[in-house]
Amino acid sequence: MTKRDGKPSSYYPSLVFLSLFASFFAGCSESPMVDGEMLGGMEPSWQETAKASAGKDLSISENAEELTDSGGESDQLADRKIIYVSEIWLVLKKTTFEQFEKDIKVLVDTHDGYHSEVNFHRNQGQNRSGHWVFRVPVDHYQSFLKSAKDLGVPEQVQETARDVTDEYVDLDARISNQKRLEQRILDVLDEVQGKIGDVLEVEQQLSRVRETIERLEGKMRQLKDRVSMTTITLNVREDAEYQPPQALSFGSSIGNAWNKSIAAMEIFFKGLTLAIVALSPWLLILIPLGYLFYRLLRRLCAKRK
Repeated sequence: MTKRDGKPSSYYPSLVFLSLFASFFAGCSESPMVDGEMLGGMEPSWQETAKASAGKDLSISENAEELTDSGGESDQLADRKIIYVSEIWLVLKKTTFEQFEKDIKVLVDTHDGYHSEVNFHRNQGQNRSGHWVFRVPVDHYQSFLKSAKDLGVPEQVQETARDVTDEYVDLDARISNQKRLEQRILDVLDEVQGKIGDVLEVEQQLSRVRETIERLEGKMRQLKDRVSMTTITLNVREDAEYQPPQALSFGSSIGNAWNKSIAAMEIFFKGLTLAIVALSPWLLILIPLGYLFYRLLRRLCAKRK
């Protein structure tokens, strides 16, 4: 055999044969993976089937996640802790104060509420008025509010809603942590053996933890009470001639300004008259004393000259 570049001539045909064989083997091995028709009209390859099934599973999982998320949001909305507080200024125009007391008592009993505070006022020359504070379950809040407004003419209504969900969750987590710490201290206390000082130190820690738990649970009870029971304040007054405020015309505005000015003058002169009357007894004493002081001062001045 002849040599080419120092190698036997039979070496190159062998390389060509091996490369052709490798190319054919690679083509045979890859063809079933690429095209299903090369397998004799068989079903699509397992990769495509897997992809199709994976696509279905993916769509199903996405729908499931959407349902879970929507359910989670609805649960969060349902579990929100909100404190409702309202205040109403009511004018009794067609009913008496006694009748209002009877009606409001029936209304409170119907809505499972109770009186938290009651005050009455009857100043000289004015109609009767009263101040009520009610606690009503949150389920009856809107119904009670509507019925209370119908008992008179609502002059002003103020409603507030404060979301305390974060405060509630934080307080609940702190209570849970303190209770776990209490249990750990109890476990340590059962295992402590030895000096009495060690036992007393552990019991002191336990006492502090329990005090913290009681304080946090007290705050939680107050928070739950404010969330479950709404607070509604009614400021009621009698006024049979009450007229709801309306937009004034230009002529009415002029008349209103004139009346207010006259009223202010009356108040001023009444106050001035009362001040003079109040100072009159003092003037009877201060005027003679002032006159004597003036005469004394003149004499002193005359002697110096």
